[in-house]
Amino acid sequence: MSLSQPLHERRIPMKSLKIGFLSAILFASFSSHGLLVSAAEEAAQSDSHVMFYADDSGTTTPIDPTDPSTSVTPSDTVSPSQGALRIDYASQISFGEQQISGSDKDYYALLTEIQPLNDKSEPVGPKKYVAPYVQVTDNRGANSGWQLSLASSPFKTTDGEELRGAQLSLSNAQVNSVLPTSFAPAVSSSSITLSNTPQNILTANTEKGMGTWTNAFGNNTDNSEQSTTTGIKLHVPAESKKLADEKYQSTLTWILSDTP
Repeated sequence: MSLSQPLHERRIPMKSLKIGFLSAILFASFSSHGLLVSAAEEAAQSDSHVMFYADDSGTTTPIDPTDPSTSVTPSDTVSPSQGALRIDYASQISFGEQQISGSDKDYYALLTEIQPLNDKSEPVGPKKYVAPYVQVTDNRGANSGWQLSLASSPFKTTDGEELRGAQLSLSNAQVNSVLPTSFAPAVSSSSITLSNTPQNILTANTEKGMGTWTNAFGNNTDNSEQSTTTGIKLHVPAESKKLADEKYQSTLTWILSDTP
């Protein structure tokens, strides 16, 4: 085709136009694909780690057995055991002063006085009275379980006079923690009569009982120091000799084993 020809006489084959158009489309498609490849992101990795150390010398403040999110100071002496598995607290049990009787009698334990604490371990709010309780912490990290047992000696005066036939029994155990109840240790029996032979109180099987748990004997809460709980009972038979103005005392021995 000569450029000297008039425009109306110039003929461009239609096939050439179609090929040229298709080529342009294919070229644009390839160019777009090439841009996606060149914009691909590169992957990189970094590490994260943590290391734990044993809680062999730690302590846990007693908590409210009715509200385990609250730390407290009990009015009686706190003598915690040592180790990552430990007894944080066990209430002193008192039956107060009782009138001598010639009949069979059941006496019930006074409630334990506790003082709530704030997050700075400062006393806050009014004092509370709760059922006597024991508190156990398992910070070993192995979740291997544990067992809590209790033995009691006979009630005697300082001169060795025994309150013969007296029986101390525990019931209505109330287990509590900030952790879900699915991790709770199991109560061994609905009612336990104590003796010199250790009686099983709580058992935490494998994957149970980690963290801090309380076991209160009764669910009483009151604002009176003279209130009692039916969860701890002292039975004194009629034939037992009772001396006036003498304190009869029993030693309770809590035993925490590292295997259930």
